Amino acid sequence: MASVTILEEGRAGRVRYTDGEHVIEGYWEFGGGEVVAIVSVGSRGEWVDLHPWAVEKRPGILRFIADELLRQRAPSCKAEIDERSGDIVLLKADGAAPSVRSATPTPQQKSVAFVRRYTKLKAMVGIGILLITLIVIGTHWIGKKALKVTAAHGIPLNECVRTDKHIASLIRTTDPHALDISGRGGNTTASVSILLIPLDGSDPQVVPVADGLNSTSLDLARILGSDGHTLWSDAAGLYGVRLEDHRLITPEDLRKANPSLDHSWWEDPRGMDIVEGRLYVMRIDRSAAITVDPATLKATDTKVDPVHRRFGTRTVAEHLAAGLITAPNTWLGLLSTEELAGDHKVGRYIKAVENADDAKQPRRLCAAELEPSSDGKYLKILRITPVSDTGYLNAAFLRTASEAEAFRLEDPNGVLMVHTSAPGQQGTLVVSRVDMAGRLLWSTDTGLDRAGLEQILPGADAFAFVGTRPRVDGKLSEPLVVLVDNHSGKMSGHSLWR
Repeated sequence: MASVTILEEGRAGRVRYTDGEHVIEGYWEFGGGEVVAIVSVGSRGEWVDLHPWAVEKRPGILRFIADELLRQRAPSCKAEIDERSGDIVLLKADGAAPSVRSATPTPQQKSVAFVRRYTKLKAMVGIGILLITLIVIGTHWIGKKALKVTAAHGIPLNECVRTDKHIASLIRTTDPHALDISGRGGNTTASVSILLIPLDGSDPQVVPVADGLNSTSLDLARILGSDGHTLWSDAAGLYGVRLEDHRLITPEDLRKANPSLDHSWWEDPRGMDIVEGRLYVMRIDRSAAITVDPATLKATDTKVDPVHRRFGTRTVAEHLAAGLITAPNTWLGLLSTEELAGDHKVGRYIKAVENADDAKQPRRLCAAELEPSSDGKYLKILRITPVSDTGYLNAAFLRTASEAEAFRLEDPNGVLMVHTSAPGQQGTLVVSRVDMAGRLLWSTDTGLDRAGLEQILPGADAFAFVGTRPRVDGKLSEPLVVLVDNHSGKMSGHSLWR
């Protein structure tokens, strides 16, 4: 499935188009005037040399990238596409669709050209000043370090993972590199670290994992999970971090612990995962498999299991439920006016666990009296009434997994629900606790963009939410992990920019 990733490095950055194993990488920079940003993913001639598989699909790929740029970062803009040069220009407009630029220069194209010339002029002036400085202070003393670009903020790589003590995320940072005025980043490499956010409220720690890695090789990087002793990850190779002392575990450590095993067992992370609390390693040809003891790193033969969840992820919706059984034949739900008059009116049948949909409408807490069906699979609604007139926008109860009932709390008995603070792009995610009678006990505004919520990581003591701050025109939204205590509603937030 094709996707577009936008990476920030100051007032410019990179745009990466991924389709299976294929990757096309370009760059973007902020514009001026009515030009919000300029994106370049390479000319047709460059694609012939670098991406021959994509040449025939070029118009469709350019339109897909333009649509994703608008959807992810600039919904109030329109995009102009120059198919020959591979330039995508984001312009200020309301609700306009992507268009293909003509050969005759338009005022927008002239504006783009001016921004390009101005950018190049700034780069040339900067280089000139740099050269003069080098001459004055002596190139022998400065050496190559004067031509180095320092690393920008680290950014998260793929999804966060919850262990019994941490929320963990891979962090990618561009390594210091030689000055590159082309903006394409062809001479850059990247470092990978693991950010550990303790669930006990102590300070997060960043553990360096590897540096000097090829940027393209990190597109599929991910955290495999924890075996209780070590947090294992695939970052263009297998790496582990001991959770007690943050010592790095490498394939060399596994070879030393298993001298009789062929070294190739540890070279390809594609067949690796955490299964039943252990690192599981399967040959790519599925001819054999082993598990690794968490304490000793010793490997043991195990059965080959071809069912692999390597890229299986849980959606936000899987953690949301519309209602739950609170007592025998009694149900508490979150329903809109339309739902009360439709699928949940008196006489209709529902399941004990009802999934929540994503309809962005106010919902009220409602109590229902039920009667089981003859086969016991469904429950007939005998009576149903709203508990109060208060509506909660896009509301749902929290649960730990798909098809599970809502997560229950004690002292007093109750459940957690999420809803949106306000309609529109500035609506934030609110977490609330209600008792089984539907009375509100507390509410906590996480400050996360409700529409941009990426992950819900459940836990017995606290739920973790991964997303970004609400969008601000001209800026990238900061990615955050927010922890909300299930009992008190106390919140702590942690940036994923490092």
